[in-house]
Amino acid sequence: MGSLDSPRERERENGNGNGGCRSPGDPKLGDGGMIVVESEAMKKRRASMLPLEVGTRVMCRWRDSKYHPVKVIERRKMPSAGPNDYEYYVHYTEFNRRLDEWVKLEQLDLDSVETVVDEKVEDKVTSLKMTRHQKRKIDETHVEGHEELDAASLREHEEFTKVKNIATIELGRYEIETWYFSPFPPEYNDCVKLYFCEFCLNFMKRKEQLQRHMRKCDLKHPPGDEIYRCGTLSMFEVDGKKNKVYGQNLCYLAKLFLDHKTLYYDVDLFLFYVLCECDDRGCHMVGYFSKEKHSEESYNLACILTLPPYQRKGYGKFLIAFSYELSKKEGKVGTPERPLSDLGLLSYRGYWTRVLLDILKKHKGNISIKELSDMTAIKAEDILATLQSLELIQYRKGQHVICADPKVLDRHLKAAGRGGLEVDVSKLIWTPYKEQG
Repeated sequence: MGSLDSPRERERENGNGNGGCRSPGDPKLGDGGMIVVESEAMKKRRASMLPLEVGTRVMCRWRDSKYHPVKVIERRKMPSAGPNDYEYYVHYTEFNRRLDEWVKLEQLDLDSVETVVDEKVEDKVTSLKMTRHQKRKIDETHVEGHEELDAASLREHEEFTKVKNIATIELGRYEIETWYFSPFPPEYNDCVKLYFCEFCLNFMKRKEQLQRHMRKCDLKHPPGDEIYRCGTLSMFEVDGKKNKVYGQNLCYLAKLFLDHKTLYYDVDLFLFYVLCECDDRGCHMVGYFSKEKHSEESYNLACILTLPPYQRKGYGKFLIAFSYELSKKEGKVGTPERPLSDLGLLSYRGYWTRVLLDILKKHKGNISIKELSDMTAIKAEDILATLQSLELIQYRKGQHVICADPKVLDRHLKAAGRGGLEVDVSKLIWTPYKEQG
């Protein structure tokens, strides 16, 4: 994880110190167990640092009990505290913004404080440095927001969303730590935790409110048409125009787990496809994707999310596959809304690879990109880009030729990973939107 052991961490490993909880100015244990009292100069130096300025870089003790480099994003005064008693909102510079959090002063190693540099927000927040295998694991669980912003927009976005406003939510039987800022209405500004009705997605400030609401709420599934049921899995189509409040609540919820997602206040133009696990208590939301009712660019998916408790189960791949089955029913080719995030592209590239190579392995004789597109509903440009990235296509005599050596196909299929849950098309009962009504 790239962690660095601070002086305090080394003290702990050597049997010195008290687990990293020493406050500034406390005596240290020196060699032979003798107490070494900090000099007045050291105390003054520490006092002069406090409170730490926004932008300070320092080492911070994380949940793994190791010290990691952080940048102070914001600070707030502790109630009924002294002049230097602050909490600090920090960004772990090795990790994605979803791990940003409020920390106490005793978690920070003041000996490691770097000179504050007056700098602009980085053009792009540092994300995890991942191997291809790790990326594939994350890709399995979570596709980032569908937008990538230019540098100026990104700076504005990060300034506005730099501090996570809701720390946790309760949804059904799960308490979930949030990842990002979501612009809830102003009256929720002072809430650290929100309580969601898992069926209508109304959110409340207190547990008692949720309990009262659940006694009255007569919904046991998303407020739309069930268009797919296979075993315990169910998919509901929710029209944003007919169910505006539900659509907006779903967007507020999704934004807590998607960094660069555009929040749709005008949900009338979208259909939401909500995937649920069903039991005798009702249909419990697992994830969703949204889709424009009318897209000039052939977009068949705008935004996609699997909720954290349900990740690593193949649901993200299922949602992507489902969006293409809808495109086939419409008799159209489809493509995800652009631009894609890095992880979004990785997720789709995996899906396209598995679908296309399965066909190429079974097909006898020549096959064109147009024929592949007609069979899969994948846009020709996406097919071409995927096959080129796999070096399975050559340009000969003015046309693209697919070169499908079986051993090479098997190697690429193995690298693409498992396909996840299958969509049983025989269980899909759906009418395209333009034909509805």
